[in-house]
Amino acid sequence: MLKRTLTALALSCAGVIAFTQQSKSENAILENEYVKAGVNETTGTFGSGNNTSPGLLYDSTGSGTFNTSYDYLTPGSPFDGFSVKIDGTNYFNNNAGNVANITGGWTSGTTTSSSSADWTGTFTHDSNTWTLRNQYSLPTGQQFIDIITSITAGSSASTVYFGRYIDPDARAAAGDSSSTDNVLGYSGIPATNVAFSEALSSRYALGLYTTNSNVTAGVQNWTQEADGYNGTVYGDGVNYGRGDDTIGLSWVWSGVTAGDVITARYSYIFGPSAFAAADEAISAGAGGGTAGETPEGWGEVADVGSATDAAESGGSTPAPTVVGVTTTTLTHHDVADNKKVQTVDRTLYTASADVYSDGSTGDVTTTETSLPRFSARVDQYDVMDDINSGMNRAFVTNPWRRGGAKEGSVEFFLNGNYGTSSSGTYEGTSKGIGVTAIADVDPNWKIGISVDSVATNIEETNSKSELKKLRVGLSSIYTIDDIIFTTDLNYSKNDYKVNRTIYIWDNSSEAEGYDAWVHQRAYYKLHENILPFIGVNAGKGSRDAITESGYFLSARSIEKKDETYAYGEGGIRFMEKLGDLNGYIQVGYSTDQWISGDAGVFYDINKTSSIGVTIGRTQDDNETNINKVMIEGKINF
Repeated sequence: MLKRTLTALALSCAGVIAFTQQSKSENAILENEYVKAGVNETTGTFGSGNNTSPGLLYDSTGSGTFNTSYDYLTPGSPFDGFSVKIDGTNYFNNNAGNVANITGGWTSGTTTSSSSADWTGTFTHDSNTWTLRNQYSLPTGQQFIDIITSITAGSSASTVYFGRYIDPDARAAAGDSSSTDNVLGYSGIPATNVAFSEALSSRYALGLYTTNSNVTAGVQNWTQEADGYNGTVYGDGVNYGRGDDTIGLSWVWSGVTAGDVITARYSYIFGPSAFAAADEAISAGAGGGTAGETPEGWGEVADVGSATDAAESGGSTPAPTVVGVTTTTLTHHDVADNKKVQTVDRTLYTASADVYSDGSTGDVTTTETSLPRFSARVDQYDVMDDINSGMNRAFVTNPWRRGGAKEGSVEFFLNGNYGTSSSGTYEGTSKGIGVTAIADVDPNWKIGISVDSVATNIEETNSKSELKKLRVGLSSIYTIDDIIFTTDLNYSKNDYKVNRTIYIWDNSSEAEGYDAWVHQRAYYKLHENILPFIGVNAGKGSRDAITESGYFLSARSIEKKDETYAYGEGGIRFMEKLGDLNGYIQVGYSTDQWISGDAGVFYDINKTSSIGVTIGRTQDDNETNINKVMIEGKINF
């Protein structure tokens, strides 16, 4: 009793801060005709936080009538928890005091309901992040709560233990108390696979049950060590006794590597007797079993009375004979990429061994099964770079939109543009706005300044990316006889963002970059409406180094990108004027293998203002396509 009191006090004190910080958590309540249970969002355990009801309630009649006075968990110190021990270091969560070494909440993308709850938490071991997920299930008509615990290794470990445990205050009727009869095994179920507590008067039973093989069961004095549930506190080889003790299960895995997923399947089983609880568990396939099938090697589960009576008569500790087959599973992940596609190869390792009635095991046989491969593209930044390069080509001065001004006047242009882009399976949408001011220095020379902002969202099945550009440009238009020279000096700041998913893993990253370039073009008036042109573009660009956040096994690092480029171009422009309407078509080709085409029409509203629409397409030999529609208005002062 002293040990229990001190343990409970320590847990309560340790949980004060955690409870304060998690005051906004929303606990889940699982409920059907037989069972009502709180699932604590702060800790991922059973319970609604300390002594708050519901903890664990059971109605053997199936009428859904739950008496909170007979809660299995909330009386006294509400001790229900789980632990992970990695090479000797123990991490634990407990409903008592809301203690959470493993911090988390409801799994992203899932919804809690009366029949299910899904909780995920993380913790750091030797600077590496490990993940633990508890999936709770309570379908209609079921007298047990099924749980799947999956642990994703953040680093290699020689030995990993997982423990699940509860202080079972089995009070189902008058005369029951916080003290219970606690037993390992029942009839044909090995002493390693079930730990029962029985109420002293009603004999109602609560058990922790599993069909897994790499597991032991135990009755202990409130330990939270993940490897602590192996045998009882009542003496070596003694599988039963009475006390206000905890019951639990302990799993073990060896040779775990980073990225491996290890899984424990188990159930909290209820019944008006140990036989009723055990029979229901086997019939319904609880704890990783198959419905209607007794696990291989186990004996038939018969009604031999209470678990305590069976243990006293030797019913739970038969002579060492094969009573089952233990099965341990571990899923290993190998992640690789060729800078375009990332792949996840998955291998399921299954270790099996005979289990004897005394808890010992035989030789272990391991099999390997290749699971379906997962893959996803990882070239989002390369695609955005291609789209960025195509966008830069659009920032070229169009001297024919700027006419009719007298020397010393200033023209203002405001444009709104919309565009689409694609590259492979990627699809992008752009929206932007820009403003330009052009001043006449003399009849043959104009200078201007432009500011444009364009945001592009790019999507693919497993990723969403964003490229934001802010561009500032200076331009010059100079005419000598039949030749028009245009010069553009440009600078753009580029902001990148990528969110992507492969398998069930999410990663994200951000980066900044810039482009600085000069573009010169010369148009020759071959005919009044036909003007061939040549040009040159030279510049440099940079993008930061990238380190993804999110799941460590799939996270990538990308080196900083610096480039210097120069290319020539040539093309032809066709123009036509019909009254107040001006139209043009222009096509061009560059030496770095980009093809572009534009068409526009402009209407002169009066001598000082006009409005126009331009459509265009730019594409390269890497199947990157950029389409744009731009509406532009001009006012001349």
